[in-house]
Amino acid sequence: MASDSEIARIALDCLDYTLLNEEATDEEVHDFIQRANANPPAAICVLPVHVKLSRSLLADGILLASAAGLFPEPNGDINLRIEDVKFAISEGADEIDVVLDFDAMMEGREGDVRATLHALIEAAGDAPVKVILETSCLDYTEMVDACRIALECGASFLKSSTGRRGGCTPLVAQVLAEAAGESAGIKLSGGLRTIQDVRNHLEAIEESWPISNCTPDRFRIGASSLLDAIIENL
Repeated sequence: MASDSEIARIALDCLDYTLLNEEATDEEVHDFIQRANANPPAAICVLPVHVKLSRSLLADGILLASAAGLFPEPNGDINLRIEDVKFAISEGADEIDVVLDFDAMMEGREGDVRATLHALIEAAGDAPVKVILETSCLDYTEMVDACRIALECGASFLKSSTGRRGGCTPLVAQVLAEAAGESAGIKLSGGLRTIQDVRNHLEAIEESWPISNCTPDRFRIGASSLLDAIIENL
């Protein structure tokens, strides 16, 4: 396995550096973007309300993802969720992160899960969509089924969690990697704060995803506090 500095480099190159506080001030967004520009990640991830300002400040070469569709909620008025996604795109988002209806998933309402995902992914147009499974709320079978449904609906990435109801684990990472295979990417999000956390998750997916294949087009880590550890180890 790679050294800590090599892990840190992979983590930064594949990082979705995150600010998902709806009440963040313009000054806080400015400071967040300034830090991203100084330590360029694969992408930043913000709420739709902060996309326009973030876009105006963000350096070239860094993608802008938006957690939309009434994030972090898994359901709600589908028209409002669609409008939220479309608003984020109109403000300048390159990628969209949306939450799968895990309540419907747990209740066996696969048709509802599919209908919602199809609508949200269609609203994103050509933008890649990362589907958040909220794996901490699902049992193993539900998680595997959620991966299958998300991929069949057109997800570009399978994402573990919002970080609001629990985080990612090495086992979850392994399940996502095996499900995505060669057809999609994965985003590990929730609880990854140290280089050792990253190492543990990379080791879990090593059989399906050799470390040499962990590139930003197919692998992301969603985190807000991990950047400190990355900088310390580069």
